[in-house]
Amino acid sequence: MEGLFLKFLRNFNPETSHQISILSLKYLSRLLGTPYKNKILNTNFGDLTFENPIGLAAGYDKNAEAIDPLFKMGFGFVECGTVTPIAQYGNPKPRIFRLKEDKGIVNRLGFNNCGIAKFANNFNQRNVKLGVAGANIGPNKESKNFIDDYLKVFNSIYDYADYITLNISSPNTRNLRDIQRTEDLNIL
Repeated sequence: MEGLFLKFLRNFNPETSHQISILSLKYLSRLLGTPYKNKILNTNFGDLTFENPIGLAAGYDKNAEAIDPLFKMGFGFVECGTVTPIAQYGNPKPRIFRLKEDKGIVNRLGFNNCGIAKFANNFNQRNVKLGVAGANIGPNKESKNFIDDYLKVFNSIYDYADYITLNISSPNTRNLRDIQRTEDLNIL
């Protein structure tokens, strides 16, 4: 079944394939069974206990649309985002490229997302807390004040996310890496 689905997805451009996979997870997740669980796999970090140490990094579920179905697939944690204060389109298309020989993908999306209001609503719609869910946050591409953007998003998602990651290194957001200077990072 998995092989057929992947062959089906390869008929589309990579970004459409990604969107189909998110929609499929959202609406077909009832068909997913219960993932394997064994307490020996539990991993603790701070106050958080992960079902297992295998997690899904930010970038796949950018808008927090498929958190619970991803846990049903067996992930020990799911990090959604990167989300910004205001919805943004990201970079012009095409912005995802398949590397067929390497069986890989290059992503140059540029923080495309639905914005923090919809993201927080999606995050809060979870019926049952199936695992540790994090939010990856960043500033809008055209922001005049990155620190204000981080604070706005942080304050909007703080009550819903189990942890928050500050994305300070996107090569697709002009001047974002400047925040890595010691004085700016200390302020943040």
